Amino acid sequence: MDLPLAKSDFERYERSVDLLKDVVSQLNKDFQLTGFEVEFSGEGESAYQELTEQLLPVIEYMLENQTERFWNLLYSIDLNETKVKNALFGEDTNSLQLLTDLILKRELQKVVIRYFFAGKHLP
Repeated sequence: MDLPLAKSDFERYERSVDLLKDVVSQLNKDFQLTGFEVEFSGEGESAYQELTEQLLPVIEYMLENQTERFWNLLYSIDLNETKVKNALFGEDTNSLQLLTDLILKRELQKVVIRYFFAGKHLP
């Protein structure tokens, strides 16, 4: 069986409060050195958007004021360098939103992979 990481899978995962709770834990672990901690209300349909809204200003601040720490964070999250560069320096004018989405999707991917190999049920 292949890892369920297709776009349609992610759309389903973004609505799963249980998965997103684990994403919050992963985010807090990865962002630990930045002094930022994600809070999570657990509101089902808006949960993913809530995480986006919390991360976006942090990413913007780090890009502007803590550039080296920001790149170290992206390295520890294990984001694809080409995707990061395309988000930041590509044609799209909403680079912060793209970068935030890349981070959240990568963190969600980590959680899904852990669930998959632990034999846990995925939504």
